[in-house]
Amino acid sequence: MWEICEIVKKLYKSSTFVYHAKLCAKKCSQIMNRMEEELLRNTKFIALSFGLLFTFCAQGQTVEAQERNMAEVCRIQDEDSVIDAITNRYAFLGSELTYKKTTGDTLVYENDQMEVKVDGLDLMQIGKQPVSITYSLKDSKAMFEKMGGKALEGVSSDFTIQTTLDVQDTTAPQIQAQDRYDILQGDDFDLSKEIKVSDETEDVSVDVQGTIDTTTAGSYTATIIATDDAGNQVSRKVQVVVDKKEDPNFYQKIADAALAQIGVHQDCTMLVTNSLKAVGINFHGAPSAYLSLGDLTNNPVPGDICVYQGHVAIYIGNGQAVHGGWNGYTTQIFSVNCSNPLIGYVRVRQ
Repeated sequence: MWEICEIVKKLYKSSTFVYHAKLCAKKCSQIMNRMEEELLRNTKFIALSFGLLFTFCAQGQTVEAQERNMAEVCRIQDEDSVIDAITNRYAFLGSELTYKKTTGDTLVYENDQMEVKVDGLDLMQIGKQPVSITYSLKDSKAMFEKMGGKALEGVSSDFTIQTTLDVQDTTAPQIQAQDRYDILQGDDFDLSKEIKVSDETEDVSVDVQGTIDTTTAGSYTATIIATDDAGNQVSRKVQVVVDKKEDPNFYQKIADAALAQIGVHQDCTMLVTNSLKAVGINFHGAPSAYLSLGDLTNNPVPGDICVYQGHVAIYIGNGQAVHGGWNGYTTQIFSVNCSNPLIGYVRVRQ
């Protein structure tokens, strides 16, 4: 016990008050492990020593804080960040503090040795705020209670300081959007309407970068950038796939284009090539090459391609097809059954 009193004397005599105040706090922690038996035998003496020690340590830390003349930073809507702001400045708090509750405009924190109350701090309001912080030693309170609640002059289990905390928004907004959007060609699509942004403040700007051409099938990449009024920024890439929209008259257009060529002098491949141009397909090759334009089907519809060995035609329904290179290289309607063996009917891909 005498060691604590010697430390207190040292505080009065030392020219480096703040430095020894810190040493005092550390030394106290070491000594407390050896104080348990003496604590039970001499409660009044320890209450006086511990109360004086806390008062001097707190005052020493306050002098240092005033010399630094700066506001500790805490984050908006984050009670735990206030713990960092408190412990960064005041080194004598012991084990880690835990946020317990908010009562009115008072935030309450505790550890096994102390209760800390922060008054006047609005974590919803950004900016520097003057606050009052009250430190209460739990053990010292218990000691004073054992003494019958009699306070000693100049000694208290509570210590209050006035300081400034700076509430800042350091959290970037959150973007809620799908990783991929699938739409049909020609659809009315606005990516900005598909995006939701959440932030600790309401002032958030959203910028969508990248071109999405809904009239042309393909895959497009867009970058979404969200920035709040504190300058915190986040970005996210999304993919927009524009699928080609199927034309319900696609195959009939091929059949109609073939019928429009009746009587034209041309071979079979040119008949099919010219028919496919009606739906925007530009292709020409040998008869068997047309197999690559789609899938074989056993249920032909008008507009399907009839591929034979060494010949090709356009199916028009009812077992008939338009053939090119027929009877003197003319274009005519004839049965799908001809002298060339049929390989199959090709359903052209849209």
